[in-house]
Amino acid sequence: MDTSISEAADYLSTNCFLNAYVREFDDWRVGTSPEPWQAAGFPAQVLIIPMGRQTLWVGVQYWSQCGRHRFSMPARCEFVDNGHCRHVRFLCLAKMLVENAALQTNGTIGAMARFLERIIESHRNLELLLALRDKEIDKLFASPLSFREAEQALLVGHSVHPAPKVRQPMTLTEAVQYGPEGGSGFALAWMLVRKQYLHYHSADSVTLRQRVQQLIDADPSLTSDYAQVPGGYALIPAHPWQLRKLQKLPALRRAFADKHIIALPQQGQSWHATSSMRSIYAEHAPYMLKFSLSVRLTNSVRHLQPAEAERGCLISKVLATATGKQFVKRFSQFSIMQEPAYLCLLDDEGNQVLESMMVFRDNPIREQSGMQYNVLATLTQDHPLQQGSRLAEQVRALAFHRRWDLAQAARRWFAAYLDVAVKPLLLAQADYGMLFGAHQQNIVLGLQNGLPVCGYFRDCQGTGFSAVGARLFKLDHNALGESADNQIDNDMANKLFAYYLIINSTFGVIGAMGADGLIDESELIAQLRDFFQQHLTRQRQDQSFIRTLLEADALWQKGNFICSLADMNENTLADPVALYRAVHNPVAIMDAAPKLQATLVC
Repeated sequence: MDTSISEAADYLSTNCFLNAYVREFDDWRVGTSPEPWQAAGFPAQVLIIPMGRQTLWVGVQYWSQCGRHRFSMPARCEFVDNGHCRHVRFLCLAKMLVENAALQTNGTIGAMARFLERIIESHRNLELLLALRDKEIDKLFASPLSFREAEQALLVGHSVHPAPKVRQPMTLTEAVQYGPEGGSGFALAWMLVRKQYLHYHSADSVTLRQRVQQLIDADPSLTSDYAQVPGGYALIPAHPWQLRKLQKLPALRRAFADKHIIALPQQGQSWHATSSMRSIYAEHAPYMLKFSLSVRLTNSVRHLQPAEAERGCLISKVLATATGKQFVKRFSQFSIMQEPAYLCLLDDEGNQVLESMMVFRDNPIREQSGMQYNVLATLTQDHPLQQGSRLAEQVRALAFHRRWDLAQAARRWFAAYLDVAVKPLLLAQADYGMLFGAHQQNIVLGLQNGLPVCGYFRDCQGTGFSAVGARLFKLDHNALGESADNQIDNDMANKLFAYYLIINSTFGVIGAMGADGLIDESELIAQLRDFFQQHLTRQRQDQSFIRTLLEADALWQKGNFICSLADMNENTLADPVALYRAVHNPVAIMDAAPKLQATLVC
């Protein structure tokens, strides 16, 4: 493999890995490397991690007030006894720090070994994907992109995760074929299912047959056979990779053998995985489709849970109320990609088979001249060749065309982002008690002439309601039907909401602009603080979240490193907040940078 691609994979993997590590452990400090090292080209600012008889030194390219830093490779490992040093590349660095972390957390040898295996796989997958997209890097970071292209341009995935590209148990070939980065797409598979083996639930009066017919009508390449469904059966779409898993499930083996469920071949126009992989998109289709996938992505095997699917239906019901319609009208530049229906297969005893769940998600994205629809994570991701992010290119072009300086363009872009994305989500919580898990992969921005002009939220499985929402929308136990299990007390709600919308998304924007030299982060942090202060008014139904952001010394960050090290499945944890750790809140403190270096983790 080309050395530059290997080095790029090291650089990106190191940033993701170390940003997760420094948020969850406190055994490090930021210091200055020895002058002889600097004379030989080693960075002056370094992350120093003592580990018994050896010390790890990692060059710091950029130290962020918002907590997502950039590091340089290779690192150095210094042996305390004799002062001897050796160069350390990513996989060696990862092994050293995983072992170090396991000692601090009493991790088991088995869990540590499985974690290291996922780190190695993630790095290998990233190398492969960088090799596949090598000739397109300039386009992915600087040229106009369609919605699909922007989804496929998210090369590294989660920017604060030790193994962001793990896709177990997919083979390399399958990861390319069914992942977003491969680019080629795939046709849907289909199933005929006897109705007693199928569960369908909808928030509205649209039947399963009508929804499936909408998919068929939008795809002229499907044959007329798909309009002729045998009596007693329903036709449903399936993810081709997952269908093969379903055919091997003991719970469904008899149903397939007895033709209660019949697998049909792939057919129709191409669908493409979005950046979340199990959600697929076709421009022609009225819905995006989200499937359970028996694949471990980051912290969990991606099987949809019944409560998660119910949350989508509940959001659609709530938005159809008078109060919900008021919210929609009030924020016309912002849209929720609703998930009004879901289905799953049933086994012989009538139990829902989680591996077969599928959600219908409304598809509002229609490409139009002069507009780009970019997921926020693609805009802020690090450039593999250590150049500017896609966001930086947008801001630089904006500055050039408007004749603004870079800092002015950055402030204008950030103000537009706050207006079209953060404000609707913030006031959904403060005025309506609706909580949206708006991390970077769940926010899509509509960009026109370089500026955000509209925003979209997707992934209704990550939604909840505070006490204000339960009161406004009259959400008692009966209103929840099969229970979406998403009424959340204020303390937990504020922790989760701050992580997704502020730490993951908004701090991600600030950090990318700062790291790319567009503006000092403190200016954008002050702008964000002013934004929150402007919205802390008496008419707020719930001021607690805004006050937390303005007054709390600490916010809460999901512990992706410890979760992975302990081999947890995040989706099935009884208490997800147990994964969270306190991190410094730069919004609440004016002179944030010096304190952050000392107290980023606590």
